[in-house]
Amino acid sequence: MPKLKPQTRFLLRGSVLLVGLLSLWWFLLLSPMLYMLRGAAGAFLLIQENPSGDWTLRVPMEKTLPATPQQPVAQQVHSIDFDIPRSDVIAFTFSIPVYWAIILAAPGLRRSLRALLLGTALMAATELAMLLVFAEISAHNTAAQLAGGGDALGQWARRLGEYLLASVLPYATPFVMALWLHHGLRGHILAWSDTVAAPVTPPAAGRAEKRRARNRRTL
Repeated sequence: MPKLKPQTRFLLRGSVLLVGLLSLWWFLLLSPMLYMLRGAAGAFLLIQENPSGDWTLRVPMEKTLPATPQQPVAQQVHSIDFDIPRSDVIAFTFSIPVYWAIILAAPGLRRSLRALLLGTALMAATELAMLLVFAEISAHNTAAQLAGGGDALGQWARRLGEYLLASVLPYATPFVMALWLHHGLRGHILAWSDTVAAPVTPPAAGRAEKRRARNRRTL
């Protein structure tokens, strides 16, 4: 049976670990992670979980809403309330099990332990930051709707930000974090090497080269 390349072994280990850890995350770890995320975000926002599992967020914001036909008097608001579906909140816990699968798939568990612990803490902080930015963008979207207007460029930028935070960064960040923290992992994923080995001349070829040099000197 042909020996598998290191990159192939890494992909096989990573695939098995990814399925296993995502199953563990979905059935056992999701609720505790959401609870800890809500507690951490609660230091910055007022969050209430609804019976359906959706979150109601209150984002502090000082804004004056102009008068509209429905509301003829301008209003001063101090916060914006809006709901985030549970399915959107789940995206901000997805990165950690993916990161675990990448790190544990790398050869040498002892060498991966530091990256595993440090990366888990950094991934948790990153997910919290992404949730807070997502909430801020959503609050500005709600304020723009209440104001009954807004520039098209601003609306496009906010939609792009929401898309990146909920649908792109949770999937891309674990790979970037793993490549940054785990020395040598880049070589197993991208076939790069931290050190370039110097070419070695075979012994027989080296002796033949020396004989030819001696013959040239004799002539």
